[in-house]
Amino acid sequence: MKNITAVFLFVLGHLTYAQTAVLDRDSANKIQEHELSFYKKHTKDFVFIDKEGAKMPYRLFLPDNYNPKNKYPLVLAFHGAGSRGNDNLKQLRPWVAGWMDTDVQKEHPSIILMPQCPKKQQWVNVPWKDGSYQFKEVPASKPMKLAKEIFDKVVQEYAVDKNRVYVMGMSMGGYGAWNFVMRYPKIIAAAIAICGAGDPSMGKKIKRIPIWAFHGDKDNVVPLSGSSDMIESLRSSKKHKARFTIYKDVGHNSYELAWKDPKLIDWLFSQHK
Repeated sequence: MKNITAVFLFVLGHLTYAQTAVLDRDSANKIQEHELSFYKKHTKDFVFIDKEGAKMPYRLFLPDNYNPKNKYPLVLAFHGAGSRGNDNLKQLRPWVAGWMDTDVQKEHPSIILMPQCPKKQQWVNVPWKDGSYQFKEVPASKPMKLAKEIFDKVVQEYAVDKNRVYVMGMSMGGYGAWNFVMRYPKIIAAAIAICGAGDPSMGKKIKRIPIWAFHGDKDNVVPLSGSSDMIESLRSSKKHKARFTIYKDVGHNSYELAWKDPKLIDWLFSQHK
């Protein structure tokens, strides 16, 4: 099995027809990370309640000098399992909230939406250790339904550029990002999926969407195949826009590297429907 894995990674790292990178853990440039108080101060906290009385906390970041007459890209961020709860704070660190940094927002003013999944629930109700799954066999979870309702509310109430709607997620949220794209492909301009998984058979449905996946080659929580299966499916189309970065000697914490890479940020905000 070790020999098969080594050959697999070697092939991925030397593909000439597609963009796959195998990187050392220190290869990404660093975006400044702040204390939790910074992210709390720069976001608005809300609690959404649906018609059945189900609640979901969420945080919303608006750019400095937000002007409703302008249009801003929207980033919907799905956090990982460790950030579940109802404090409406855990989902702020240590990753996508970093894009609230002044230098990032100076170049890419944007709206960032961060819903919080309740404890013991999941964005997608599948075992993480199994990687890929069958989309048709997994109905939308309650947290996913609530997140979509919150998303719709934010798009309606704020100055969102509907041609620049992005979704991203890590770990449990990586599953969420892939799932959201598969459920609502027509509204997504680009996606980032970090150490997650989806249904490779859905590749044809989302093949035109620019997607950048990240994974550690030593991830023992979500298998590397969770990302590679999806990317291989997308790359079966000649007009695919898929990218794949594998971090060498990195476990399940690949998200700690991915979100700090300025190349990822520039790539994401350059995408339009």
